[in-house]
Amino acid sequence: MDFISNRRGACFACPYQVIAIAVGLMVWGIHAQVWAQAEGDRVWTDSTGRFKVSGSLIEVLDGSVFLKSTEGKTIKIPLERLSQEDQEFLSKGQNPFETVGATEASKPSSAVSSSSVGQFDWSVSKPVDWDEAEQLFSTAGIQWNVPVPERGELDFAAKRVPLTKKTTFHEHIHRPTINPLCQRGAVGYTVSFAVPKPLSRLSLADLVSGKAVHSEQVEAHMRPLALLGSGSAVLMVGASDQRGGYETPDQLQIWKFKGKKLLRSSSWIPYPMDKKDWGKQQNAHVIRAEPIRDKLVLTMSDKGHVVLWDLADRKPIWHARLGGNFAMDLSVDRKLLALFDDKTLTVVKTETAEPLGSIVLPQNTHVGWPRLAWSPSGRRILFTSVGDVRVLDIETGKWLWEFNLPGGPVAPNALSYPDDDYALLDNRVLVHLPTKIQVCEYLDAGPMQTLGGTSFIAMFSGAGGMLVPGKFPHPAAAELLAKAESDPSLFLIHPGISVAIDVSGVGQQYQQAVRKGLEEAATSSGYKVSPSSAIKIVGAITGPKQEAVSYIASGSYVVNTYTSTIKLRWNGKDLWSRSGTNVPGMLMTERGETIEQALAKAGKQPNTALFGQTRFPKFMQKPRDGQRSGGRSNALMTSRFTFQGLVDSK
Repeated sequence: MDFISNRRGACFACPYQVIAIAVGLMVWGIHAQVWAQAEGDRVWTDSTGRFKVSGSLIEVLDGSVFLKSTEGKTIKIPLERLSQEDQEFLSKGQNPFETVGATEASKPSSAVSSSSVGQFDWSVSKPVDWDEAEQLFSTAGIQWNVPVPERGELDFAAKRVPLTKKTTFHEHIHRPTINPLCQRGAVGYTVSFAVPKPLSRLSLADLVSGKAVHSEQVEAHMRPLALLGSGSAVLMVGASDQRGGYETPDQLQIWKFKGKKLLRSSSWIPYPMDKKDWGKQQNAHVIRAEPIRDKLVLTMSDKGHVVLWDLADRKPIWHARLGGNFAMDLSVDRKLLALFDDKTLTVVKTETAEPLGSIVLPQNTHVGWPRLAWSPSGRRILFTSVGDVRVLDIETGKWLWEFNLPGGPVAPNALSYPDDDYALLDNRVLVHLPTKIQVCEYLDAGPMQTLGGTSFIAMFSGAGGMLVPGKFPHPAAAELLAKAESDPSLFLIHPGISVAIDVSGVGQQYQQAVRKGLEEAATSSGYKVSPSSAIKIVGAITGPKQEAVSYIASGSYVVNTYTSTIKLRWNGKDLWSRSGTNVPGMLMTERGETIEQALAKAGKQPNTALFGQTRFPKFMQKPRDGQRSGGRSNALMTSRFTFQGLVDSK
C-alpha cells in the first residue's frame, strides 16, 4: 500500500525539501552607535539625490543619523533615507566608543559601559541573512521514529534560593528562566509605574548551592528570556511599548554581572520587518528563547517564526515559519524539539531540524491557545488547545489519553507537566490524566517554570522573596485522589454509573449501528445502559459536506465529509466530547487504485466505527452552577502558596 498524509485546505511540499529566502534588510541597533569623525566634514546626500548637506557626523541613534552642518546646526535624517554611498560610509567605520543599552546622556550610573559582553559583540549592526539557514517546511506525514530522550528529569536536586525584596510597591517579578545544563536560574524584576523612568534588575540563582547574586537597578525596561552558556550571561528582551521610549519586545540584549553591576550589550533585532500588523510590515516580537549548548539558542517570534541561532555571530542555522496556531517545547536534554503547527505535532532533532515523526489532529478539531510540554520521564508530550487535553506516547506515536474539559480554554496562559500522570493547567489546576479528575486548585502562585519534574515558583513581596523548587502533586493532593478513587459517590461519573443512549442526531439509516457502537463503548468503559438515566451519551452525524483536502505532493481533492460527534451530557451541560470524520489523515490506496478513487470510497458513508471505539472517562466531577468560563472551581481541594509552604483547604 501507499501512504500519503493529509491536511485539509492546504498544499504541502515534500517535508525534506529545503529552500532559502534571501533577505536584504540591514538591521541597525536602536541604541547609540558613534563613529569617530576622522574624515571631518563631508557632503551628505539623501536617497533621491535632490538634497545635500555639508557637515560632520555626530552619531547614529534609533535608526536616525545626526549631523552637524558647517553652519553649526544639528540635522536629523532617517538612516534609510541616506544615499547608498553614505550608508556604506557609515557601515565601514570602526566604532571607537563603548556602547551600552542607553545613550551616555541617559545612562544610569549602575550600568557598566561595554561595547561587547564576552563573546557577544553586538555594537556593530549586522543584517539577518536567511539565505544562510535551512528552512523547515510542514512535516505532516512523517513516519513516527522518535527515540525516548536519554534524560527526562533534572539530574540535580534543586534548593530554595533567597531573592531580594521589592524596591517599591509597584515592582513586579517576571517568570524565572531555568537552564538545566548549567543548573542555574535567572529572575528579573521591573518597575515602570509611579517612577520617572523604568528600572530593571536581575537575580542569578545557583540552584544546587541555593545561593544568589543580585544586581543593582539599571535604567531599562527588559525581562529575562534565557540563561546562556555557563549561566553567567542572560538574554534579555524588551518589555516596553512603542510609546514608552524604552526597549520594546522586538529587541534583545545580553546582560552579564560584574559584581552587583550589569554589563549590557547593544540591542539587536532578530526578526526585522518579519510580521504584518494593521497593514504595515513591522519587527516581530521575541516571545520565547531556549539555550541549547554553547552559543546555540532557539527563539520563537509572536508570528511563529522558530530559529536556531549561533547567537554570538547572530547567524541563523535553521528556521521554520509555523502557521496561525503554534507552540514548541524542548526535552530536558535539549536534543529533541516538539513543534505544533496548525494541526500537526512534529518532533525534530533540535540542532539539525531533522524530522523524526509527526501526528495530525482530526480535521474538524478547533485549535486555539495551543501549548506543549514534555513529561518528566521524557516518554510523553502533553498538548492542550481550547478545552482539549491530549497526551502523546513517544514510543508509539499515538495518543495515550484524549479528553475535553468544559468551561473555556484550559491553559490560555501557561502549561506545566510536573508528573507523567498529572497536568498543571494554567499553572493553577492539577488534573490527574488517567482519570480526568481535577484534583487541586493552587492559589496565589507566583510566576513559574516547570521542567524535568520540578516546578520553580518565584515568590515576591515587600518583606523578601524566594525561588522555590516544588513537586506536584503535593502529598495532600495525592492522598485525597486515592481516597476519591475508592469512594465513587464523590463523582458524577464513576464506574457502575447508569447512562442513556441518545442517537436522535443520527440519520435513520445509521442509527442502529451507532446505538450498538455506543452501548458497547459504554459497557467497556464500566457504565450501565439505562434508558431512564439523566446522564446521556449523545451521538450525532452531520454531513455530507463537500470539502477540499490535500495530501503531501499530491494536490487537492474534493471529498464528501461526514462528522461524527459523541458527547456526555447531564442536565443540558456537556461534560465531555469527542469527534472525528470519515476523511483519513493517512490515506491508504490499494494496488492500482488512484487517490480520487480512494477518497470517493471513503466519502460514501460516515465513520460509524468511531462510536464503538470510544472509551469514556472513568471519573468526572459534577460541574458547579455558575461556574465561570475558564474557571476550574470544581477541584477536590484548594491549596494556597505562602512563604511558609502550601496551606491546604480544610
